[in-house]
Order: sequence, then structure tokens, then C-alpha cells
Amino acid sequence: MLSFLKSQNKTFLIIIPIEFFQGCIVFIWFVRLDKNLLNQLFPESGKLVLDTVANFGFLLHVFVVGVQIDTNILKSVQRHMVLMGCTSFFVPYVVCCLCLMPLTNMVTIDEFSFKTLPFVAALTSLTTFPAVTNTLSDLNLLNCDLGRLSCSTALVTDVCSYVTALALSTIGVALERSDWKPLNNILWIACFLLSIIYVLRPFVLWMAKRIPEGQQIKESQFLVVLVALLLCGFLAECLGQAAEFGGFTMGICVPDGPPFGLALVNRIDWMATVILVPAKFAISAFKVNLNSLVGDKVVASLITEVVISIAYLAKFTCNFLLAMYFNVSLPDAFHFAMIMCTKGIIDAVTEQAYSLLILNMLIVTGSTRLLLGHFYDPSTRYRTYKRNSILECEPDDYLRMVVCIHNEENVSSIINLLEASNPTRHQRIEVISMNLQPLEGRASAILVPSSEVKDIPSAQTRMLQIIKAYNYFIERKKGSVVIEHFIAMAPYGSMHEDIFTIAINKCANIVIVPFHKRWAIDGSIEATFPGIRTVNCKIMEKAPCSIGILVDRGQIGGPKSVLTGRNKMFRITQLFLGGADDREALAYSSRMAKHPHISLLLILLKPQCADMEPTPEMYEKRLDAEIIDRFRVECKGRDIFIQQQVAKDAVETVQLLRAMEKGCDLFIVGREHGCCVSQLTYGLSEWSQCPELGGIGDLLATSDFQFSVLVVQQQLVDTVDFAGEKLAFGK
Repeated sequence: MLSFLKSQNKTFLIIIPIEFFQGCIVFIWFVRLDKNLLNQLFPESGKLVLDTVANFGFLLHVFVVGVQIDTNILKSVQRHMVLMGCTSFFVPYVVCCLCLMPLTNMVTIDEFSFKTLPFVAALTSLTTFPAVTNTLSDLNLLNCDLGRLSCSTALVTDVCSYVTALALSTIGVALERSDWKPLNNILWIACFLLSIIYVLRPFVLWMAKRIPEGQQIKESQFLVVLVALLLCGFLAECLGQAAEFGGFTMGICVPDGPPFGLALVNRIDWMATVILVPAKFAISAFKVNLNSLVGDKVVASLITEVVISIAYLAKFTCNFLLAMYFNVSLPDAFHFAMIMCTKGIIDAVTEQAYSLLILNMLIVTGSTRLLLGHFYDPSTRYRTYKRNSILECEPDDYLRMVVCIHNEENVSSIINLLEASNPTRHQRIEVISMNLQPLEGRASAILVPSSEVKDIPSAQTRMLQIIKAYNYFIERKKGSVVIEHFIAMAPYGSMHEDIFTIAINKCANIVIVPFHKRWAIDGSIEATFPGIRTVNCKIMEKAPCSIGILVDRGQIGGPKSVLTGRNKMFRITQLFLGGADDREALAYSSRMAKHPHISLLLILLKPQCADMEPTPEMYEKRLDAEIIDRFRVECKGRDIFIQQQVAKDAVETVQLLRAMEKGCDLFIVGREHGCCVSQLTYGLSEWSQCPELGGIGDLLATSDFQFSVLVVQQQLVDTVDFAGEKLAFGK
């Protein structure tokens, strides 16, 4: 048993792509059972070369995994996460060991197979950080509450399992040989880690600081890192550890994110993951032998399978109960327990136990990914029983706005839109500014306030510039605006989760996001950002409040903006057809209309023939009339104009829009238009390039128009009739 515990130090787990599942199934069932085919595909002379390539690729891979780990995540690990992480490893391991005690009296099993069982229990009890982060990343769950809890707990479990294995193996060998010299190995490993922390890491940070802002690392710096990586792997082997242990610790010393960490990941990851790591998958699949599970070894195989099943069951139950104890909801606790049961590829165990571990890992991890992807929806926690919108905002309360910034070009547009929102002492605005950046060179998502930006060097300069621009705006408004800054780094596929989290926590009335296209001076499209469009589409689907997509062509953030155009009125036009989105847009326009330098034109568009208009619900029709009457009263005496227009079909609607181009700087429109949409907008959506803007919004965002556009959508809700009264439930 002690010898197997010692060998646990050489065990390392990695992530599992879908190709590995396919490769294992094909190899196990069609290749491994045919010895002739196996010898033709993998001759003995080539196995050593393949194994060497696989180990080198694996060393590079775990180094990249270490680089992507944000060391600041340790600061965010709370006490309950430490308890959950430690318990997640120790409880299933202890339960399996207790079940093994009476085993020799109950069944007959050979001594060699019996000694592997504690090792099998330890491997099944593991949960590795790389495997968990890869699973969450593939499912776009990195930056939801479940993802953050799983990442922190997996990191604690990973550290706990390694320390336990190192201590037990060293102490066990010492007790077995009655020689305490093996304990010196722990001292040398501690010296190795201290050297990396206090010698190698400062040297790497010094190299990273010498890179000018916006520049890439030099070839000499890249070669120095590779040499240090190989040296750390060699020293780890000399200390009785796996070379991957040295590569992983070396990777943690490298600062994650741009410019240094991102450059290393971009240069190494593609070669390691695409070219070299698949060789590791081939070696892992090659070791799986189904013939070792039958014949005279069937009893040992059944007992090993029982131990694995008990460990999985104990691990799942332990994590589920602990999550429930710490007030995690029942569905999230169930999904958390499933995530903590995911595994990577093991590298050292007997052929029989290895085959069973791989087969169980394929079943459990594969089913976990399938079930999570199908059943888990993080947006369910954003459902509210009260609509959050500008219409619901009390006159004497703050208008709470979440504004999103993807690049520096968005800053001036957002600030001028805030100015157009007319913040005053009697109409104050609370702004939550989110600096959004794609997750690059990191393994875990980040959502922190600006006070912690010093821990993220790659975002510090940009964040300080944005804050400086906002501070100038705050000074001009003299207490009518309060701004709070956050920085979020996440994949585009799940970036909306951070926006939703802030919107819920801050009780936001509206979220403003920039359009994914950027226009050049001549009016043509200069650049398109598909990732930003992905974020906008997902926000439109499930946002917990109203949404506004700002299409800026320079009138908002350029020389004709509200802040700079003091000698000329800033002209805003709103098209009102009816419906919840148009009512929300009108509520926002009414705030803007009170600005002394804004002129507002409200166009009430109706069908020409009453019989062509579908009869709307009386409830919606009454709400439209009420908001228009309220607008007339609130904006009486202001520089506003109300026009009633009629149109026969969508063609006349388009002609009306084209006639407004010369007298408009900003056009505000709702995304959907209630019951009047059939005749006045029929056919517009069929040629739509950006459905997230709606039919009219998509038309206004084309290059045929030169004014800026703000498309507003009220929070999507499900309405039900209860005792004659309509109740709204947020989606």
C-alpha cells in the first residue's frame, strides 16, 4: 500500500476534450481488442518516441494551465469553500478506506489487487482545477455563481489532495523502512517551492515589467521562460516528483493575462494542445485493456468497481449536503456535486484499475457535461417578480443605469448619453460602469470593483483612463451623478452573466450596451466585433431590467454631442407605434426632453386605415394613451414637438424615416411595437441583419442613415391574469 501511495506523487490529471471521448471509444472497442491491428498501428519501436513526445507536450500543457491561473483567486477563497474543498477529498477517501477494512474477511482477493484499492479510492476522490475550469468554460458557466464556487472549491481540493499524498507517501516509506531519511525529501521540496516563489517569480515579474505597453515579449524572454520551464521539470524529477509538477508551479509564477502571460499562452498552447497533447490521449487510451477485467481477474475487477462507485457516491453526497448546508439552492447544489465529480486523465496505476477508472471517468464526466448543458440555466436566478424599468423608477429616486464599455471608443459615447439623460439634483442618476474585457490568458473569470484593479496589471492603465474621464463628468454635474466602476473579464459567451449579476445587485433600471459595429468618418462600417454581438443578443434575451443598444455614428460622442454642442440644440427624434418597448423609450425620452440643450420630436405613427390595424388589447391601448398624456404634462413648456403621422404599409414607414434624417442627431425607438406591428413594419424583419435591434432598429442601423440610434427594450415578462388583474413575472 505504501509503495502505491508513493507513486501517487507522479499522478497528474488534465482536462478532457470531446475528442478524447471519441478516441477512447474507438480505440477501446475496435483497436485494443485486436492485437494484430494494435501492433500494426503502434509498433514497439515507436512507443518510446510517442511517449516522449506525449510527456513533453503534457509538460507544456500543464505549464499553460498554471499560467492561466489567477493567483488572486486564493484571496477570494472563503472559509466555507476551504471546508468544502477539504471535505470533498477526505470524506470519500475515508469512507472507502473504512469499507476496505472488513474486505479481506468477506471475499478472497490477491494481495496485489488489494494494495491498489486505497490508491484507486484516492484517485476517485480527487477533483482537479484544470478539469473543472475546462468543463465550465465549455458550458459558458465560468462566471456564474456556480462556476465561481466550483473553481474555488476545486482549487482547494487539488492542493489538499497533493499535500496529503506527499505527506502520507513520505511518512509511509519512512515507517516501512524504519528510516527517517525520506523525510528530507519534504524539506527539499519546500526549498524548491520557496526558490520558485522568492527567486524565480520576482525575476519573471521583472521581465514582464520591462515590456512596453502595447508591445509583445521578445524572443530572448520567451527562450528564457522555456529554459526555466525545462529546468523546473528536471529538478522536480530529481526530487521524486513528476516533471509536470515543476512545470505547473513554474506556470503559477508567471503573471496571467496580457501582455506576458497571454503571449506565452498564445505561443505554446496551440502547439501543446493541438499537436502534442493528443499524443498523451493516445497513450492514455492505449493503456485501457478490457481483457484485464475478465477471466480469473473478474472478482478483483468487481471489487475495484465497487470501491470506485462508493467513492463517487460519497463524493457526490458530501458535496451536495455541504452545498445545501451553506444555503446553496437545491438545483445548484445538485449541479455543484456533479461538477465536483468530474475527472481528468490519470497517468499512473495498474492496468486493471486504470481501465476501470477511465471507463468510469468517461461515463461520469460525459454525463455531467451532457446534463449540465441540457438542464442548468443560470439565468433562472435573474427572474424577478417586479419589473425593473425606467417607467417603474420613482421621480425622487435615483435612475440606476448599468453602462458597458468594451473599448476606449465607447467612453465618450456613454458619457454624452449620461449627459443627455439630464442628471440634476431633483433627477439624480446612479451609474454602474462595467469595463468589459474578453478572458485571455486566464483560466477563471474576474469581476471586481475598481479598487482592486491594482491586482490586474493588464487592465490598470485602461481602467484609470476611464475613471479619469468619468471624474471630469462628475465634477461638472456637482453631486447629481454617482458612478461606481467594475471590471469584468470573461468569455464572450458568458460575459452577460456578469452584467446580470451587477444589474440585479444594484437594482438597475436599464442597461446600456454599445452596438457591435464601429463606423468610420465617411459613414462606412470600419470594424465588426462578433463577440460583442453575442453579448448583446444574450442580454436582450434574459436581462433582469430594461436594455438599450446604442448605435453611435459620432453624434453622441463626436463634435455634435450634448457636451460640446452648446451653441446648437441636440436634436432627438422618437418614433412611437405602441407597446411596452415604445413606452419605455418614451419614458427615457421624457427625461432627456428636460435638458436645456435638447430638442425632442415625438412622432406618433398609426395605420392609415383602422380596419387594417389588428384590434389591440384594451389594457395595452390604455397604457399607451396614459404614457403619452403623462409625457405631454411632464414636458409642457419644453422644446418638444409632437407629430401624428399615418402610414399605409412598411414602405411608407421607411419613407417617413428617410425624411427625418436631416433633422435628427439621435433616433430613439423601441425594439418591438406591440399590436401595430403587422402592417406598418411587415417585411422589415425578413431582411434583418441584426434581429436584436428589431425591424425598425435594424433598418436605422444600416449605412443608409447617418444619425445615431438608441434601441430600447423593456424587461421581458410573462403576464398572467389573476382575479382580473394582470401580474408580470420576469423571464
